[in-house]
Amino acid sequence: MADYVYNLLTKHHSVREFKDEKVPEDDVNKMIEAGQRASTSNFLQTYSIIGIEDINVKEALKEVSGQPYVVENGYLFIFVMDYYKHLVASEDSDVVEDVQEATESAESLLVGAIDVGLLAQNIAATAEDMGYGIVYLGSLRNDIGRMRDILDLPDHTFPLFGMAVGVPADSEEQAQKPRMPKELIFHQDHYDNDVDNKRELLKTYDEAVRNYYQERTDGDRDETWSQQVTNFLSGKHRLDMLDQLNKAGFIRK
Repeated sequence: MADYVYNLLTKHHSVREFKDEKVPEDDVNKMIEAGQRASTSNFLQTYSIIGIEDINVKEALKEVSGQPYVVENGYLFIFVMDYYKHLVASEDSDVVEDVQEATESAESLLVGAIDVGLLAQNIAATAEDMGYGIVYLGSLRNDIGRMRDILDLPDHTFPLFGMAVGVPADSEEQAQKPRMPKELIFHQDHYDNDVDNKRELLKTYDEAVRNYYQERTDGDRDETWSQQVTNFLSGKHRLDMLDQLNKAGFIRK
């Protein structure tokens, strides 16, 4: 049995510096085609992709993100959860109000977000198979209102994240961030609630992450995974998200 896909996926790491080379349109089209072959709940296809080439739009998005690679890349994708086209499809039916009510539910939010995630990961894997590097851009949610204005998004759509794609810069060859051991993320038949075992596994993982950061920064960064995520989760981030979802037509039911 060939291990090609396994080898491709296990080599992944985020790339944040790209050569000044555009991704050809044919390659972009192949990525999109591969993305669309991802599984989609009930054939809803609750996504849209916005490809960004205009430097002025990139600069505006960079102001939202704060990341230089929003501009400095070979191609920029924005992934949008999209129920607008479903409402258009139902507008001449006698159940249009029921359709709108359904799109405003928590379940539709989950379905839409999952659909977008599956689509995007297919695109990421295809891009890496072509020799490109990618980095996801959740930082574009720093200002959803501004994002909606920049992209001219209608109601019942929501920008979830972006993806910068391009030829990796020569400096991008680096070690992968260590992932958790299988024992911390895989459970057989039921969830393993053994907290003492989790503490021991986390202690070992924390040392692996600390060693990774120290090697990558020549000793300047001394931080474990537990410290990193505790600091992040104890902060307050994007507190307007529910309000922005409501404004866009989501989570009203």
